[in-house]
Amino acid sequence: MGQTTPLRIVEETSVLPATHAEAFKQGTSTPRSAMRLDLPARDEAATEAFELGGPALPVWSFEHRPPSARPVSLCLTREVLHLPGFGAILSPDGTVLKASAREALERWPDLSGLPGVRVEDGVAHLTISDTLPVLEQAAVFLAWGGVFNYGHFVLDCLPSLVALDEQGLLERYPPIAPPLKGWQRDLIAMAVGKPVREVKAGLVRIGAAVHATSMDHYLHGPGDLLGRTRARILARAPTPRTRGRRLYFSRRGHSMRVMVNEPALEAALRARGFEIVRPERLSAADQIQMMQEADVLVGPTGAAMTNALFAPPGARIVEIQPQNFTSQWVWAASRCAGAEWRGYVCASPVDPRTVAWRHRVRRGFRFGYALALDDFLAFVDAAL
Repeated sequence: MGQTTPLRIVEETSVLPATHAEAFKQGTSTPRSAMRLDLPARDEAATEAFELGGPALPVWSFEHRPPSARPVSLCLTREVLHLPGFGAILSPDGTVLKASAREALERWPDLSGLPGVRVEDGVAHLTISDTLPVLEQAAVFLAWGGVFNYGHFVLDCLPSLVALDEQGLLERYPPIAPPLKGWQRDLIAMAVGKPVREVKAGLVRIGAAVHATSMDHYLHGPGDLLGRTRARILARAPTPRTRGRRLYFSRRGHSMRVMVNEPALEAALRARGFEIVRPERLSAADQIQMMQEADVLVGPTGAAMTNALFAPPGARIVEIQPQNFTSQWVWAASRCAGAEWRGYVCASPVDPRTVAWRHRVRRGFRFGYALALDDFLAFVDAAL
């Protein structure tokens, strides 16, 4: 048994009144009303070095400059519901706070994929059990994308956790998350050094919750908060053992976006002194240490390129972007590290029949593309 309530999405800034830092901290320690604290949107990137190229560059859909820093707000809400596996925070009357649920909304615009939700006449309704687990206070930081994606976890969720920790909130509001993977626990330990309560329930009640709006795709416009997150992680990460490595992050084990001539690219890069790496086979600490040892990183766009954030200042990051899957987030992460980003935009997609059958039959396959190998190698050689 339980009640069913219609859901509606609202912006945190439209329903939570803004306050100043001291009032916000006082409000978190006393039973006062909901509120938000707007943090300065400072952009303190260490470098502006970049280069763009590739045969499909004329159709690249972005301005030839890095994205601006997005503002971040810390939010305090009371007597709310939370879906740990999806990030969403909502009031019992069905008001869903958008930044907490935005990544889930990318996948299910009507929220129909969330547990207990059904859609009737175009309106999503959540069934709320009468017997939910109850938490007195909690910090929410894990957006839906970060549950499974390394990039969203590092670039959206960890900065959100750091923002709460910087204000001294994690002692009073213990962070919670759905069951975590080992690499996620390791990164949390490096970022904040505090344990996270892992919650198996699909829906919980929270007496008072705090979260940061950077849960909502902060990777697309990070500011100095990401730089401070990077510094915290590097302070606890393994020390580099060497310098000057040349790395290529292979996606040959992935079937979502398939570079049909990737084996030929890898052979050409090996001849130039590159190591061919499958980052998903390494621990988070090993990936960070390896990146700190790198002088050059080459790779197709994808979650592994998140590690550009951990490159040493002056490193060169060469990202391959199919023209139908372009973005600026690796550029933004590289910039926070003081690394030089070089984006190569290639024609895409190719006829699916040119993609190996083993990729096409796998769940998640989207498209294949072919790199103009000689032209791209010239682009890489200019970075060496």
